[in-house]
Amino acid sequence: MIWYIIAIILIAIGIGLYIGSRSNKEKIYQMKAAQTYKVSELAQEAKDVAEGLGEPGSFNKIAEVKGRVVCDNPLTSELAQKKCVSYVYRITRKWEETYWDTDEQGRRQQKTRQGSDTVAQNERSVSFFVQDSTGKVKINPEGAEMIREKVYSQFQPGEIGGTTVRIGHFSVSIPSITVGGGRRTLGYEYEESILPLDTDIYVLGEAADTGGDIALQKPSDTKKKFLISVKSEEELLRNLKGAMTAMLIGGVVCGIGGIVVLILQILGIMPNN
Repeated sequence: MIWYIIAIILIAIGIGLYIGSRSNKEKIYQMKAAQTYKVSELAQEAKDVAEGLGEPGSFNKIAEVKGRVVCDNPLTSELAQKKCVSYVYRITRKWEETYWDTDEQGRRQQKTRQGSDTVAQNERSVSFFVQDSTGKVKINPEGAEMIREKVYSQFQPGEIGGTTVRIGHFSVSIPSITVGGGRRTLGYEYEESILPLDTDIYVLGEAADTGGDIALQKPSDTKKKFLISVKSEEELLRNLKGAMTAMLIGGVVCGIGGIVVLILQILGIMPNN
């Protein structure tokens, strides 16, 4: 029975990796297909459409822009206390526990394993502008896939003593931890990533003048990507291509491996448990 389970797991992993590779391939295609605009070019095209139709609000197209982040009312990140237009933090409890395992011969032995649980997290974003040499365009970040810059990473060993985490002026309540069954807390990991002010970013989304002024936002077509990244388009494409290739190879290997194990088990070549 165990070999059937292993085969199914391998095939499921292979399918998941293949789906992931297809998703990356679609993202690469959309990034390459989208036209890169200067802000003034987007504004002029929206104006031409409005004049041709007699009213604004009819312009929308997939576009990408590149420039620096500008915002009059930025956020302050929770952990690093840095000015930004988007941040996400996560506090993770790392633990270790002992447990008993029974091998194929029925012998019990004590083992140790480690794991983690997310005990607190939060994400916030505000509208901002991308400014290039020709002007600035508004970005409505709701629904975007964000690739931010990591600005805080710290591990504090041991239990916190209570149910409140404090780092400088930041504090957050976490669920009370009931320790039992040989499990003990190794410590807590704190991580935060932001989209900082005055940094170069890449944005792929739908440019529209629905509200009168042109802005980039989540596409009305759910199949289209909305991406905001501190990494350049070139770096993103390199990373996506590498991940796509690795997922595809891994998917094929796992899928074939699972099928081989399944066939060998059906033919009775694999040992029964």
